[in-house]
Amino acid sequence: MSAILVGVDGSDASNAAVQWAAKAAAVEEVELRLVGVYDISTSNYAPGLIIPQDVVDAIKQDAADAVKAAAALAEQAAPGVSVQSSIVEGDAARALLELGKDAGTIVLGTRGLGSVRGLFLGSVGVTVAAHFHGRVVVVTGPGGDGPVVVGVDDSPVSDAAVAEAFRQAALRKAKLVAVHTWTPLDVDALHGYGIEPDEIARMSEEAVQAVAERLAGYSENYPDVVVERVVIPEEPAKAVLDTAGADAQVIVVGSRGRGGFKGLLLGSTSQKILHQSDVPVMVVRT
Repeated sequence: MSAILVGVDGSDASNAAVQWAAKAAAVEEVELRLVGVYDISTSNYAPGLIIPQDVVDAIKQDAADAVKAAAALAEQAAPGVSVQSSIVEGDAARALLELGKDAGTIVLGTRGLGSVRGLFLGSVGVTVAAHFHGRVVVVTGPGGDGPVVVGVDDSPVSDAAVAEAFRQAALRKAKLVAVHTWTPLDVDALHGYGIEPDEIARMSEEAVQAVAERLAGYSENYPDVVVERVVIPEEPAKAVLDTAGADAQVIVVGSRGRGGFKGLLLGSTSQKILHQSDVPVMVVRT
């Protein structure tokens, strides 16, 4: 059974992740696993330091308390969902990856601060996202009860995201909004370059047809999913974020993986979406 795993630390960001994950587990009809990770290792600057046992016990108790509170929160968010709780000692990212081996999704909170710096630049989140074989959801905001939103282009990365977005829309009985931008320039910029409105309309129509063909196979597999296509000239991340607003249930984006998050961290569309989204973002690896 493919479970949903959440890293728990008792913070507001962690609590938001737990609530989202509990509802997702109910929708997918899978087990929710809450794990609190505590680290009692000393730094390299103090290799011989022994941490007193009462301090170790207190740290361990804090982790246990956080997981217990998270379980109560999960039950409140999704009554009846199956919850398994555990605490482990060690490196947080390594522990989540080890415990997540038979999970389909790992959910993480982010403290925001206008970006996901704390989560994605060199900490737990980037390690998990770079090495996890399944889906990683970063809960940047609660999301609404609106559509599932996915960015579409002509890459295999996009195909993986589109396939998952259809699955999510079907599970959630939600509309799927597929966003495609055929140029990063907006309409005003195109006019500024002397491109006539008729020509813009023609290029847009060609792009609409191309997107329709790309989505057709998935629509056959999910005939009940209503699909809306947003095909516009615009910067891709802005188009996805504007479409999602605060009402979308989740934004689905792709990642090239390759054992790392290069495509995501180096100024790409996915990184911008993660940094600026008001709703949860699901990263799907090819």
